[in-house]
Amino acid sequence: MANFNYNTREIIAKVVYYGPSFGGKTTTLHWLHSKFDPQSIGKLFSLDTEADRTLFFDLLPINLGVIKGMNLRLKIYTVPGQVKYNTTRKMVLTGVDAVVFVADSEITRHKENLESLENLAKNLAEKGLDIKSIPLVLQYNKRDLPNILPLEVMNEKLNFRHLPAFGSVAINPNDQGVLEGFIAILTAMIKSF
Repeated sequence: MANFNYNTREIIAKVVYYGPSFGGKTTTLHWLHSKFDPQSIGKLFSLDTEADRTLFFDLLPINLGVIKGMNLRLKIYTVPGQVKYNTTRKMVLTGVDAVVFVADSEITRHKENLESLENLAKNLAEKGLDIKSIPLVLQYNKRDLPNILPLEVMNEKLNFRHLPAFGSVAINPNDQGVLEGFIAILTAMIKSF
């Protein structure tokens, strides 16, 4: 839950990028980190190993400026994609205000997308949150690969709430899908406040 500090006039909120392993969560955070003004963004923190890209989590703090007289500070996290790190996934979801689900567009990864979305629903429920009401946006990554599911199919299979969904190529510095998804999750989160 967002922390509203009326003495310091700031809101500290948490967004988590969730999805299957190697789907593009960490790459998305690197994309965002490269686009923000260095004075408004903190250091990108990643704890990873050679075998598993994200072992624990990634963290990117951003100061987004003033909204209705309150300074909005955002902490963006990713979770590890591997199921064996589910305890870490649950911990990272503690206090979450909004989620971006990063799905892998490759046809062969559809099953992992579904499993990860089901895992998200279960882990949110354990935190007392409902996947049907939390601010949520879907990002369909790796749209540049040859064997991908059409966006319509991905929406039909994953977007049960008919929420904003964006195709992306997070490795492309000029891609707009990552930014569109980020703006959409900020909008949904702020409305929920």
